[in-house]
Amino acid sequence: MSLAARLGSFAAEMRPGDLSPDVIEQLKLRLLDLFGAAVSGIEAGGWRAFANEPAAGSACIWPSGRQGAAREAAFLNSFVSHATYMEDGSRFTGGHPSSVVVPAALAAFEDAGRGSGTDFLVAMATGYEVFLRLGRTVYPEIVQRGFQSTAALGAVASAAAVASAHKLSRAEAGNAIAIAATMGFGLKHALKAPASQPVQVARACQGGVIACEAAARGATGSADILEASLLPMYGATGAPQGITEGLGRTFSVSETYIKLHGGCRGNHAPIDIVQDLLLRSGRAVEEIATIRIAVDSVTHAADIEDPQTPGQAQFSARFAVAAHLLTGDALPRRYSAIRLADPDQQALMAKIALMVSPELDSSYPEQRGAWAQIDFTDGRSISDTVALACGEPETPVSLAAVETKFQRLAGASLGDDAARLRDLVADLERLSDVKQLTVLLGRATHHPQATGKENALEIQQ
Repeated sequence: MSLAARLGSFAAEMRPGDLSPDVIEQLKLRLLDLFGAAVSGIEAGGWRAFANEPAAGSACIWPSGRQGAAREAAFLNSFVSHATYMEDGSRFTGGHPSSVVVPAALAAFEDAGRGSGTDFLVAMATGYEVFLRLGRTVYPEIVQRGFQSTAALGAVASAAAVASAHKLSRAEAGNAIAIAATMGFGLKHALKAPASQPVQVARACQGGVIACEAAARGATGSADILEASLLPMYGATGAPQGITEGLGRTFSVSETYIKLHGGCRGNHAPIDIVQDLLLRSGRAVEEIATIRIAVDSVTHAADIEDPQTPGQAQFSARFAVAAHLLTGDALPRRYSAIRLADPDQQALMAKIALMVSPELDSSYPEQRGAWAQIDFTDGRSISDTVALACGEPETPVSLAAVETKFQRLAGASLGDDAARLRDLVADLERLSDVKQLTVLLGRATHHPQATGKENALEIQQ
């Protein structure tokens, strides 16, 4: 049996009883986290350049609140979910499963006119599992070859989730996954244009929806396309049989990290270690002479040393560290033209240098840490290394921290609906129709993210 057929059987056969209470809680935590990221992406506004008049359909397009076809909703909802890079991710895949799995699954249920919270959890778990298992097979080679993991693997994961949502047969689901393998593609270099980069992730999410629609109508895919073409192209070297070991019995959702800072994940360990060093020193920011930071080569390759736009600032460790030291957080609103032009921000960035550490390379991706040294104006210094940023499986964040993050990302736009959405997610197993979730997301107000006075906030660990 081909790999696509085995994954298709998994998608078709998954049932609510397969999910343990712990897996359900992990899924709900990441769903709430994704919704906060999506509202932040709506506020950012980049989706407007890619929006068209929607075709008739019953799926909610979150940024506009309008109804449209499932494939259109999946596209724009995925775009905003990934737009500010605040969704969860995996250091073992280099990608972000939620931004391709959740929008596709929700659009599929709305398109079908039915879908309980329990059914959605099954579809979400299915898409996550396919993404994370395939991603482990090709990472970090996929990134070293210049590809972007979320977009490259997203269509297959999206197809798995939608196949579960539509209750496709094993054969149909296998064909959908094989077709989807031709519909996802992404380049790491696109991260140099962060405002438009989410389009490749959105296309992958949409591709899974289209693949399932086609398979349901009888279209077939190349049965062995995953093991014969897709995975080798992205650098897989192991036997594909291992990908399905324990499939349906063990779930990997808890291996994804949850971000407490905005921007590229590679910047978070530097933020954490520099902030910790400054607190331990008892010094003030004004006493800093220089900061030297070392990271792995994958993180360094994505870094933009001298950002000229808010989008580029999301991929600048120097910007992120300086913003956090000066304001108390590095949430998406900090990546703004106001902060980029701030004289104190620019002065502190000029004191920060980023370099590659061979030692950190040797432990990557099992660890994705950072070394930092702060030199003070009186000649004294302090240095240390952190193995992992906060929010990794080994350094998890609490439900309270995720709820706080959600409120700070979504509260202004959703108003009282933010608490309603949070409560619906918390009680998702008893939700009769997931449309109740998307209706609230579609009511988000649309105002510029980076206006007005910045207010320092602190997300509890």
